[in-house]
Parts: sequence; C-alpha cells; structure tokens
Amino acid sequence: MPVITEAELKKQIKARSFSPIYVIYGSEQMFVKSAAGLLINAVAGKAPSDFNYHAFGGEVDLDALAAAMGVVPFMSEYNLVTVTDIFLDSMNADDIAKLKAICKHTVEGTVLVISMPSYVPKKNKAALDAIAKRAEKDGSVCRFDKIDRRTLEKYIAKWANERGKTISQLNASALINACGEDLNLLKNEVEKLCAYSTGETIEHEAIEKLIAPNLETKIFALSDAVLSGNGDKAFSLLDRLFYQKEEPVMMLYILANAFTDAYRIRVADECGVHEKEVVKDFEYKNRAFALSKARRATSRISTEALRDCLNAVLDADIKLKSVSVNPRMHLEQLTARLLLISREVRR
Repeated sequence: MPVITEAELKKQIKARSFSPIYVIYGSEQMFVKSAAGLLINAVAGKAPSDFNYHAFGGEVDLDALAAAMGVVPFMSEYNLVTVTDIFLDSMNADDIAKLKAICKHTVEGTVLVISMPSYVPKKNKAALDAIAKRAEKDGSVCRFDKIDRRTLEKYIAKWANERGKTISQLNASALINACGEDLNLLKNEVEKLCAYSTGETIEHEAIEKLIAPNLETKIFALSDAVLSGNGDKAFSLLDRLFYQKEEPVMMLYILANAFTDAYRIRVADECGVHEKEVVKDFEYKNRAFALSKARRATSRISTEALRDCLNAVLDADIKLKSVSVNPRMHLEQLTARLLLISREVRR
C-alpha cells in the first residue's frame, strides 16, 4: 500500500479497515501525535484492556515487542501494539535489523502502530525510512512533512475561529514571524491571544504585547540594525540577547545563516537566476520567504560589503568554537566590525 494522506487514514478509521502495520512520522510532529492518537483510540478504544494493548517507547525491548506481536486478541477484535518515539540512534545494526524483521512479520488480528511524535533520529534516520518503506508493502505509511507558510496562516485562522475569534492574514503572518513555524507553539500562542483579546478580532497590538519573538527573529532584528548603520539599536539588541541568556554559538549560527541567505539571493539576482531555482538548489522548501526577507534587509549595501559581512561572521564563528574567548566581548567586536563594513561601502 502506498503512502497515505491524513484524509485517507481517517477513511480507514471510519470504515474500521485497519492495516496490519502503520508508520506515522514526519517533521510536523503535532500532526504525527494527533494522527497516531486517533488511530490508537479507534483500534483499542478509550479504555483498552491490558490483554490487547501493548505500548513500547524509547529504549525498546525487542524480544518483548516480538512477543507482543504474537498475542491473540482476547474478547476484542484486535491486538494493538504501539511503538512511540523509539530511540533509533541508540540502536546498533543488529537491533535495527531485528526491528525490521519484526515489522515484516505481520500477524493476523494484530495492528502495529509505530509513531514518532517528539523524537527525530539523526544518526539512524535512514533506518526509519527503511522501516517505513517496509511498512508500505503490507501496511500504511502516513508522513507529515513541513507545510508551507500560506497553509500555516490558514491553520492559525482556523484555530482562532474555533475560539470565536478572527485574525487577518497579515497578523497571522506577523505571528509566524515572531514565533517561527512550530505548530505546537503557534497553536499555544493563538490560544493565548484568543484568551487575551476582548473583541472578535486578534489585533496586531496584542501580538506585539504578548508574543515573545524567537531567537531567529531577534537575530534578524540585530542584523537589520547593523545593516541600517544603527549602532545604538544593534548594541541594545545584543545586550538584550545576553540578558535573556541566549546561547552565543546559536546566535552566531543564525546570524551566519541570515547573511548566507542574503549573499545567495544577491548573487542569484546579479546573475539573472530566478529565486525559485535558489529555493530548489539549496532546498529551502518552506523557508523560501527567508530569501525575500534577506534581499530587502541587505538592499542598502553593496555586494562587496555583503561579502565582507559574511566573511566576518564566519571568522567569528570559527574563532568562538576553536579559541577560548569572552563570548560577549567577541560578539560586541563582531557587531562593531559589521557596522563599520556596512558604513564603508554602500550601493
């Protein structure tokens, strides 16, 4: 059976036509958790019997998992086995091979649900893909990949409407700019804004008052102040970042990404390369908006200055990670250097 959509999964649930194995995963973990929950409740009910419901997660005992797969349903239509957030990165090759074999050996009357609602493997990511591929042959795979910005705005409007409020597309976009694109965080912030707003509409003032910008937004504000030549604002923002105990290495990482985005789109524009090609070649996917944002922010300075700024940030990043330095002084020096570069060469 091929990869199925959320809608197709719901059709299976409604028809009570369950596959012997499900793998539910992807980067949109809120959807992963929701879909797995719906499926588990449909198969086992809200109060499942210990005889017919076997839950595993994290460091899984594979022998116990294999044994649970062979249990015959007792006074129930199905024997449900769930594996949630299995720690694939801590498993060796033999363990992964054994897990694949368990997934291959489907048992009549048993439904196996493997879901990853909060854990994403890094070292053994290929193992998860291989298990999903195996599940496609006998069962169903439901994968929730990153959704685009416009769809995020629609979800924000939907969540607001469910609570009797409305929000404009502009303000939904402002909320994404402040919080980032994590669905769980966005939904929580919408609930907060709905509870705060006395009228029927969520206003921009409420977003500014209640929503704390994420680190990426704060760093973008810092780089924008630098490129505008506003030293007072730049150092004030840097001071606030340290007061909020943000990690210097992460600050530099995001700053380097911002200047890299700006340099890529600048070179593409100068060479007549369309933005869509940059998005595809560098796999921006749902981060395509970052290129337009970077283009606007750096429009005031020359390509030479932009190149010098990027080199300065990368040099500072290398030095911070390889030499014992005072992080605050190091970033203050970098900020001063960037201000000088942005003032020396204008377009």
